[in-house]
Amino acid sequence: MKPTDAHAVPHRMDRTGERGSAYVAVLVVLVVLTIFGLALALITQTEMLVGSNEKTISRVFYVADSGIEIATARVLVTSDHRARVYTMTDSGGLLTGRVKLGTRVDVSPFYPIFDAPCNLCEINNAGSYNERAFRKIIHAVTVDAARFAALQDGSNETPVAQKTLSAMIEIQPWRASPEAYSAVQNQAELDRIRF
Repeated sequence: MKPTDAHAVPHRMDRTGERGSAYVAVLVVLVVLTIFGLALALITQTEMLVGSNEKTISRVFYVADSGIEIATARVLVTSDHRARVYTMTDSGGLLTGRVKLGTRVDVSPFYPIFDAPCNLCEINNAGSYNERAFRKIIHAVTVDAARFAALQDGSNETPVAQKTLSAMIEIQPWRASPEAYSAVQNQAELDRIRF
């Protein structure tokens, strides 16, 4: 038997209902990729803000630490135990003309909190130093550091980051200084030292 023409030609399906389905699939993929790209952009922007904040906080921490070092050096070199405030403003930058950025370092008095004979000081036991004027003295100091933003005229000063550090510093052999105890007379100055 000979196959008929109906059996010889394969049957073709009508695909008019599937027309444009590739277009819809491509659109769905593009929408998913767009959402994924926007999510990555948002995550990147957030990470950049976090990194910027960490940089500012680290900067303020190191400025406060430098304030302790400045107070220690001032006592060792000039025997100056008084409180100081240092203000530094940034120059240049993107916001020049409208906003100024700066750092303020508020150093408390470098106050002796413990004064004892220096039992390890060989210098106390011999020669012309036998009056035992040299002592072991532990000092306390607190530094408040702040990064701020303000308008050029100085108004609307806003703190951006703040850090407070306190330290106890032992110096021996050291000759006691009456000026170092002047903070005791002023309770407000003494209250600035915190532990």
